This record gives sequence, structure tokens and C-alpha cells, in this order.
Amino acid sequence: MDTEKIFSKSVLEKPETKRAARANATLDLKKLIRMGWNENPYGMSPKALAANLEAAKTGNFYQDFWCADMKRAIADSYGISVKNLVVGAGSSPLIEIAGQAFLNPGDEVLMCPTFAAFIDMAEIRLDRVVSVPLREDMGYNLDGLAAAVTEKTKMIVICNPNNPTGGYLSYDEIMAFVEKVPRDVVLLFDEAYIEFATAPDCRSVVPLVFEMPDRPILVMRTFSKYYGMAGVRAGYIIANEEIAAGIGRVPGSWIPSAAQAAVVAALSEPEYYEECKTKIVAGRAYLSREMEKLGCTVYPSQSNFIMFDPHCDCAMVREKLIERGILISAPMFCRVSVSTPENNVLFIRYLGEILKAAKAA
Repeated sequence: MDTEKIFSKSVLEKPETKRAARANATLDLKKLIRMGWNENPYGMSPKALAANLEAAKTGNFYQDFWCADMKRAIADSYGISVKNLVVGAGSSPLIEIAGQAFLNPGDEVLMCPTFAAFIDMAEIRLDRVVSVPLREDMGYNLDGLAAAVTEKTKMIVICNPNNPTGGYLSYDEIMAFVEKVPRDVVLLFDEAYIEFATAPDCRSVVPLVFEMPDRPILVMRTFSKYYGMAGVRAGYIIANEEIAAGIGRVPGSWIPSAAQAAVVAALSEPEYYEECKTKIVAGRAYLSREMEKLGCTVYPSQSNFIMFDPHCDCAMVREKLIERGILISAPMFCRVSVSTPENNVLFIRYLGEILKAAKAA
């Protein structure tokens, strides 16, 4: 087969997706305690789950393509217009949609090491990804990003709190950075984990969309993490009306009726998610404290996961944990998602055994 005649040039020249490491057919996820993909172990709220199941009964009919009820519920939660929203089936397709809306071949996309979907978004369009190293403390390097801007810079991506590091940028730091950036550069803020933040200065930049209407500012959110809907698939972008309308011209990813119903119900039950956050924040503190006792370097997190350096082979640690029934990730060092108290204790026990054996060897 002559693949060069079949596939588009952009596909043939594109490197393998940075998320390919997730595809491991040998893993039986049903038999593993999943502490690697930053999922909410407590799941959807009771109302959201009931709404999701009830709406699934009408799966033989098409969903509301305009997502009217879902958009209205999201807009009402912020006190904004539905015209400020672009919705999609989670962050990943919205990242692709943003790339299609703004990027042309030859454009530069700036970012620090972050969620791999942003690299995929740029590389599939043959755009130049400029990766600015993180600071020594693994924090976002805003000074480095500002210095890297050129005439070809079209977009800057900032994930806050960042994935996979868990670190965050304060609102004042972001404000100072925005003032340094040319006014025509698209600023894409991914706030997938910001609901888990407890630091007072870790705040959403949604207000900037309305305080700086002359700037192309996009704020991306998802229902996958805080709202426990990773497998349900729903997310959104907040932007000014002109930008949102422009993005809306790009063919989107349809959101099933069951997902739309779950979103509307979840937003009506904030107390449930506040309780989940309390438990996750407590688990985050426990895991950080216990991993430090084991001799790991633990990076401060404002998310529902923690990046840590076990000071041995990270891939080995991941594999040994899988053998014991726990799945974590190893994107830079190791990254563990906060789970239930029982799972957190088990993880610490197994990690201690693995590190002890590694040291003895």
C-alpha cells in the first residue's frame, strides 16, 4: 500500500502523539487501582449520576446539538452570557479545536513542559512548538516565556495548576505576564485543576476575559477532574463573544445527552463536590507527608495529583507498583493521583517496599 498517496502530508509528517504512552494493551485497568490519570475517586454527585443514567435511556435519539441547557447552566454559574462559551467533549477535543481555529503552518506556540495534548495540537499542524524549560523548582517560567516571544508567536499556553507538576501561578504573576505579551498573541489558559486549589492567590483568570476584551484570551475548563466525569466527556472554553463565535465556526465534538444532563445536575449540587475536595486535599497532604518520610522529593501541588522524585528509576517504580495493582504515571519524575484514604495508605505501603528494595540493590 502506498501510504504517501493515501494519507495527508500533515499526518505523515506528524511525530507520534505524545500521549501514545497511555496506550498499553497489556494493562487490565479493571484490575488496577487507578492513581495515574488524575481521576476523581469519588465520582459524580448523586444528582449528576441519576441525571446521566436517566438521559442515557433516550440514547436512540440525537442529543441537543446546541447544548442549550448545559450552556445556560455553565453561564449562570459564572454570571456570563452563553455567547461567551464554546463547549466540547472534554479538554482534549477543545484543545484541537483551538488549534484549528488559530494556528497556521509556521506559527509558533510557546509553552513550558505541560499537558502533552498541547504539543500534539501544534505539531499536527506543523507549527513550531517552543518549549521553555521550567524553573529549578519546577514552576512555570513566565520570564522565559516572555523572552521567547517572536514575530511568529501566535499562541502561548499556560496550564494553571500545571500538569504534571501540580505547581501554580499566582493571579498577580499572571497579570504581570499578560502585560508583557503583545496584544495579538492568543493566551490559552488551561484551568482543568484549579477547583482543587487551596492557595488564596491561586485564582481563575476568567475575569481577564472581560477586563481585557481587546485581547484574545481563552480559559479552558473541564468536568473530567473536579466533577468526576472523566469518562462522561464535557468541557468548555470561556472567551469574549467575538472570539467564541470565531472558534464556534470550527466543527466541534458533540456532547451526548447523558453528559449534558450530568453537567446541569452537577452544577446544582456544589456541596457534594466541596466535600470531595476536602477529602482530596486531606489525601494530598497525607501522600506528600508520607512520601517525604520515604526520602522522596515531593513537589508542592495545588491539584489532585502530586509529582515526586523517588531518586531511583521512575519507570521501574511505576512497573513495580503495577505488579502490586496500582497504576501511577511517570511523565517527568513520578506522578500519583490522590485516591481514597484506603488506596492512599496502600500506595504508601507499596512505595516504601519498592524504595527499600531499590536501595538494598
